[in-house]
Amino acid sequence: MSVGVGLVGFGSAGRQHAAALDGLGAAEAVAVLEQDASLDVGGLPRAASWQALLADPRVELVALCLPPGSRAALAVQALEHGKAVLLEKPPAVSVAEIDWITDTARRFRRPVGVMLQHRMRLPAAVLDADWADPAVTAVLEVSRYRPPAHYRRAGWRGDAVSAFGGIAAHLGVHYLDLACQLLGEPRAVRLAPSRQLAPGIDSRVTGHIEFQSGATLAFTVTAESAFRSERLQMLGPDGGLCVADGMVTTQLGETGQTLPTVPTPRLRRMVYEEMAEAVTTGLPPRRCHLEGARAVTAILASVAQDLAVAA
Repeated sequence: MSVGVGLVGFGSAGRQHAAALDGLGAAEAVAVLEQDASLDVGGLPRAASWQALLADPRVELVALCLPPGSRAALAVQALEHGKAVLLEKPPAVSVAEIDWITDTARRFRRPVGVMLQHRMRLPAAVLDADWADPAVTAVLEVSRYRPPAHYRRAGWRGDAVSAFGGIAAHLGVHYLDLACQLLGEPRAVRLAPSRQLAPGIDSRVTGHIEFQSGATLAFTVTAESAFRSERLQMLGPDGGLCVADGMVTTQLGETGQTLPTVPTPRLRRMVYEEMAEAVTTGLPPRRCHLEGARAVTAILASVAQDLAVAA
């Protein structure tokens, strides 16, 4: 049986979700809730309202493709109505919101996940290795050009409360999350002066993170360079890992491996396959679980706080 998905929001993220579901088999879009009546939803059925979507028995999984500042309460409502939930990234604006959603999911025994699809790149051997070591150090860089108009135009992207920041929260989040899957919870986040296009909307963030294990990560995320790069390098006493523009290279003990790059649209489909399995079995998703986003949310909350102080 195919899992029915209700898409909430049909902007850029919503269209990506719809593309991931197209022809998937394990899950299908059965309803779209989009406030802009003039927006083309690709022929998918429209839900009349939020309450109508929650009452629709065909909808087993609600995908919230809305700005992060408006997701948490809706996620909790969907879970309370017996729906599973998939949140677009970044999933929430605080660790408290993450805990609120995950606690509700446990109470109502419904799975909740997050569209941080790059987690699917990590091979099992990397996830099983012990990176929680004070000797481990990592370096991360993300460069994706965005013109100032991208954030200054009317709408939620220029609103710090709705958007939860700029380039770090919406593009840096993926590789920061990858690092957190291996290094765990942060102990301290120290930031260099950031650059802002608007109050609370960053175009460059540079900093240093110390994790609970003593491992460290130096990172920079920028929207100001035309050179595109996404790179995470991790170095430990027994090996290392490099994820560069989607290509994964590992050296664990005596074993080295280079994995072919998996296209990002395929990774999104893998997230939906995992969520469909979670809905069917009632078990938490194996990789795209929301609990795993606590660490990156704490880091982004530190960035947002620093931006607010500097504004």
